[in-house]
Amino acid sequence: MGDGRKLKEIIDSKPDMNVRKLAMAAGISATTLYTIIKKDTSIRFDFALRLANELNVNVDEICSDMPFTGDLEDNSSYPQLPEGMNSMLDESRIKRYLTNRMYPLMELFGKHSMPDIDNLLTSFYQLDDNARHEIIEMIKVKLKYNKDPERAEQVKSIKGWK
Repeated sequence: MGDGRKLKEIIDSKPDMNVRKLAMAAGISATTLYTIIKKDTSIRFDFALRLANELNVNVDEICSDMPFTGDLEDNSSYPQLPEGMNSMLDESRIKRYLTNRMYPLMELFGKHSMPDIDNLLTSFYQLDDNARHEIIEMIKVKLKYNKDPERAEQVKSIKGWK
């Protein structure tokens, strides 16, 4: 059974859920979901994260192409860096970053925030240099006046975070 059929079974098991509602909630085209289901194809991991969050299931229940399953190996589980960037950031640093930064944040604030983070990062990196700088400055101002003390303490509890 492919990812499409697994997804369809989960959708069918949820009362008041259908492909259109799921597509809208997850921010994925309904046509894309219908195609995945009809052709029983695999689901991109980023889409699977969004869908799993909306369906309240583990992502591995609907995604056969999980990048983080089994034992983690240097060359298979993490993204490969473009030629020439290895000196800037090697794979072990990526693993360390994900383990020490991203996973603890997901534990604190829940997996349901990940699609929002994915969308924010994707949008941020499409902006030009000036716009990205403005966003960073705006975040600094917001943190100065609107910081949630409880959340700030939770983030501080993550090793290596300020």
